Amino acid sequence: MRTMLCSLIAALGIAATAPAQQPAPPAGPPGMMGGDSAEFEWLGLTADQRAKIKAIRDQLQQQNAPLREQVRQITGGRSFRDLSPAARDSLLPKLQPIRDQMMENGRKAHEQIEALLTPEQRKKLAQHMREHGMRGGPPPD
Repeated sequence: MRTMLCSLIAALGIAATAPAQQPAPPAGPPGMMGGDSAEFEWLGLTADQRAKIKAIRDQLQQQNAPLREQVRQITGGRSFRDLSPAARDSLLPKLQPIRDQMMENGRKAHEQIEALLTPEQRKKLAQHMREHGMRGGPPPD
């Protein structure tokens, strides 16, 4: 379930940045980021759907910003992978609740986005994810 959620969020450009990492550019094609939507012609999103998805993404970024800041404070501004194994082990209990909250925020965004897609769009997205080696995705209707 968690893998499916993360895959869909990534495919739609909804960055649910894991708190154990420095913020990265949002995942997914630029068309979902409010830029040129030509890359998503295959999905057939309407202008209204694109605008609503962008708003959901923006809201997710806003919700997760203070959580990412907490992570930066806990890790001293370093990437989780740059920490020693001992430091990672000691920080994990502090980071896990933050990660859980970010995952919950992403899950809610996923539900909102899925509600915007038509059954045919969900099928196309699931197929696209399979073709590009992404695990999970919305079940075909």
